[in-house]
Amino acid sequence: MPWVNTMRLACAALLLASAPIQALAQTGAGHGDRWAITGVTVIPLDTDQVLADQTVLLRDGRIERIAPAARLRVPKDFTRIDGRGKYLLPGFVDAHAHLSNAGALRASSDANLAALPLGEGDDYDRLVLLGYLRAGVTGVANLGGSAASDEHLLALRDAIAAGRVAGPRLYVAKRINGPRAAVATKPEQPVPPSRIDAPTTAADGIAAVRQAKTRGYDLIKPYQFLNRETYRAVVEESHRQGFVTSGHLPELGCADCADRAFAFAHPMDNIAHSEELARYGRQTDFAPADIDALADLVSRRGIAVTPTLITLKTIVQMYVQRTVPPLPPEWDARVDPVTRHDWQAPRNRYLSEAFRQQDGAAQFSAGYDFARMLTRELWKRGVPLTVGTDSALPGLAFGHGVQQEMIELREIGLSPLDVLRAASLNAHRLLDPQAGSGAVREGQAANLVLLDADPLADIQHIDEVAGIFAQGRWLSSARMEDEYARLAPLRTRLQEHLDGPADAH
Repeated sequence: MPWVNTMRLACAALLLASAPIQALAQTGAGHGDRWAITGVTVIPLDTDQVLADQTVLLRDGRIERIAPAARLRVPKDFTRIDGRGKYLLPGFVDAHAHLSNAGALRASSDANLAALPLGEGDDYDRLVLLGYLRAGVTGVANLGGSAASDEHLLALRDAIAAGRVAGPRLYVAKRINGPRAAVATKPEQPVPPSRIDAPTTAADGIAAVRQAKTRGYDLIKPYQFLNRETYRAVVEESHRQGFVTSGHLPELGCADCADRAFAFAHPMDNIAHSEELARYGRQTDFAPADIDALADLVSRRGIAVTPTLITLKTIVQMYVQRTVPPLPPEWDARVDPVTRHDWQAPRNRYLSEAFRQQDGAAQFSAGYDFARMLTRELWKRGVPLTVGTDSALPGLAFGHGVQQEMIELREIGLSPLDVLRAASLNAHRLLDPQAGSGAVREGQAANLVLLDADPLADIQHIDEVAGIFAQGRWLSSARMEDEYARLAPLRTRLQEHLDGPADAH
């Protein structure tokens, strides 16, 4: 629901609102669900239009009116935001993330993490989500986690939608995967009995999808260790149940694995990494001609792709440099202590010797180059690309990773307009096709980012966030920095706990 105004609803709203929500209340006074952005340049993104000197009226979480400032009078009951010199466009979406969250931590098998002083409220989740909001991100797809993580995120999704927690719109995927042994190349390795939570039969794959429907998931992530028939069953049942599918291509090279023709004969809606296609390219030793062949297959089958180039780039950097790539100082300071703890050895598997010695490790750099060239060919063929990060992979901060991936797409040749579309409209169409276009147009939901500089002139300007509307709530950059300050004591408690001796917990 839209961000309610405490002046209008008086004491009743104050009693219902929690203190943390009040800490992220809108700036301005008097009209929390009615906003007027004056003198702003609008970049709708559904066309090539750039609309200068506009007034945009927002009411109850939707865009009510867009018109030249000289022709539109702001009603008295609307709170003004000065948009002069600023640019309004659709909020960004991370179409592939794995959110650190309180539910996963409390259920952790690591006793030290399970004992973290997270408190009774949602403050740890708010701290993680704040990174996305600060980066102009108004939507996040969580592509699979543990059962405890998923249950917590489903509840958090609903809390955000109901206005109890400030955050981006969450889309929670159910990952469905078979046991690794089911695709083992060693014939003597037995296949475990099929289960709904690790299916090796079509019947259990179908049951897993139906169970996800009952539990309220938003989309299905088929994973690579499903055997041939189970993979097909999961994809087809997902579509029958109205689910979007975004995941990994099936494994190759075993008796019950799919081959390339089978995988593309039963396509998902979206492939979650260009790296997945590069993995198929290893069959031809990354032959340049195979870039065209794979791009043609994806295009003909109408599949979208979330390239996650920054993910593979960061893995290559860790492999080559044996350290986590540094972040800009302002973003380094925003990484929560638990995430940073996971980035360090020995918890960071990408810094381990076992990772360096695995089969195919020497091909990481070649795979990254192949994925970049392939992504460019996908774009040239009109394949819908979306922005995803795999955050919190080490070195990819929640929120900032989205900006890094947008820069990666610009560097392989996408125009700034197409980068912005990949980061917003394409993701809306993929994840929530019934919810409108996501463009800055009258009648659309108010999930918007206000930038201090023109991203069409320089894509690096996406980092200059003046504020956002997330689910209709206005959060200025200053207000979000105030929220970081409010959460500082939690950060300190978490860091002290993680720094303490293991036997003290």
